[in-house]
Amino acid sequence: MFGIGARFGLLLIAAAVLFAAHRTHKSSKKSAKNVAVVMAFAAGLAFLATFVGDWMQSASWLGVAALIVCACIIAVDWFIDKKPDKPVFWAAFALGFAIVLGAANLDDAGRLIQNGGSEVSSQLSQMGK
Repeated sequence: MFGIGARFGLLLIAAAVLFAAHRTHKSSKKSAKNVAVVMAFAAGLAFLATFVGDWMQSASWLGVAALIVCACIIAVDWFIDKKPDKPVFWAAFALGFAIVLGAANLDDAGRLIQNGGSEVSSQLSQMGK
């Protein structure tokens, strides 16, 4: 997709956006924290196009778990608690990775859970005999 120079340049840009987002998140104003969370999400998306994204794709088994964790943190801490604390900031940063990697493996995870449920059901029926 991109050459090495472009990927390195994008890595620097993503790191700069993440740095700016982190500094903005330290503000005491709630609106600044909200903007910082969105900036962290954008930085996470930018990291996907670098070699970091290629490396993360090799750990795709982690994607579904990360997607669940990030979504829960954001839902509880930002939408319910109404305070975008540090966990929301870092979950927003990782959300881009989690969506790309987790959505691709969601079907496999569902099948594994279904197979596990079938195995438990089989074991329970054998215990009843």
